[in-house]
Amino acid sequence: MDRDDAHRPVVIVGGGLSGLAAAVELCASGVPVLLLEQKPAGGGRACSYTDSTTGDTIDNGQHLLIAGYERTFAYLDRIGARHLTATQARPVLPFHHPDRGFVEFRLPALPAPLHLLWGIATTPLLNLPDRIGLLRAGESLRRSGTASEDTITRWLDVQHQSAEARRCFWEPLAVAIMNEQMDRAPASLFLRTLRTAFLDHWSRSALVFPRAGLSAVFVDPACAFIERNGGAVRCAAEVISLETDDALVRGVTLKGGERIPCSAVIPAVPPARLVNLWPVGIPLPENINRMVSTAASPIISIHLWFERPFMDQDVLGLIGRRVQWIFRKQRHISATISAAYTLVGLSNEELVKITVEDLRTVFGGAVGAPVHAVVIREKRATFSTTPENEGSRPGPLTAAKNLFLAGDWTDTGLPATIEGAIQSGQTCARLIVGGK
Repeated sequence: MDRDDAHRPVVIVGGGLSGLAAAVELCASGVPVLLLEQKPAGGGRACSYTDSTTGDTIDNGQHLLIAGYERTFAYLDRIGARHLTATQARPVLPFHHPDRGFVEFRLPALPAPLHLLWGIATTPLLNLPDRIGLLRAGESLRRSGTASEDTITRWLDVQHQSAEARRCFWEPLAVAIMNEQMDRAPASLFLRTLRTAFLDHWSRSALVFPRAGLSAVFVDPACAFIERNGGAVRCAAEVISLETDDALVRGVTLKGGERIPCSAVIPAVPPARLVNLWPVGIPLPENINRMVSTAASPIISIHLWFERPFMDQDVLGLIGRRVQWIFRKQRHISATISAAYTLVGLSNEELVKITVEDLRTVFGGAVGAPVHAVVIREKRATFSTTPENEGSRPGPLTAAKNLFLAGDWTDTGLPATIEGAIQSGQTCARLIVGGK
């Protein structure tokens, strides 16, 4: 490290969770940090805002968390926000089946893998033959992997999973975790995630619910932590280029011409923006153009307010409907449709109508006409993970020794989740700290 570098900050480009996690980790190690976010506020897709009609806080998109997200909870502990979440005392996935009604998949407090075997054997979600088939698939999940080119559908075929088992158990999990259809998503990544969630200690499978807006949980405390520890966060600061000298990144240039010197840079931005920023003279990461051309998978969030409450559960998975998961908020219901390729082009009115129709199949006449609705489309919510592009995700290191890549699309070994985003930022920060 050059002598002057000790006085220059590590510049982080992008204030999503990857960038925030990197900044928090660096500040905790005493490394000077400047985080630059081009939007008016940080958080990326994990942010919230105030609805102008009701005054309620609305999340940009609902995120399902599990207690096994170690990096996420280390981050929340560090920024002092763990108390803004609530964890299930015992892991339970509540569903509503069109014929069986309200059913649950529960995991008891037993040593692994007995907790999973007991949960499968006793769930009313499936009939006895399908539970036996699910037990066999669970044993295969525990003992072996799958070919890298296999999709989830192909793996389920090999495991002889019935159409009903796929509809009731595998599809709700797969689409929520991968934000992709089962016939496109890679089985290897999905199974790795399931092992983390279900084959370790029983407590890791418990659902975790934010008790405030995502910005209040993940973003605002992180920005406060960064600034308390000598770092700085600047929003509405668009980086347009990275400047190099002698095969190192020496600074970043903002829109408007301001140049900021740096000791290192972590671009925590999507692939297409990364390529536009990439410095002359530094080779692009291998396969980055393939990641740029990778399709995006959409998510739709529909927020509905009703005169009278009707939902007692914090979360409920809807089997065989268009809406996949619904969440109870303080004064409204939030519905989620992942991998929403066929629905993202519908009008707001059509999406609200679909959501109300699906809610009435669960709660009947208790669901009145909504008094207010907000629809949020994330047409590029996550990259579309497929067996073909999974091997193209780059790691954090680049051809420049002070330039590191972060983002949920990088090679985290996880789908595009909060855990993967935070892990990628923390990994970059630790590489910088270790190199100093």
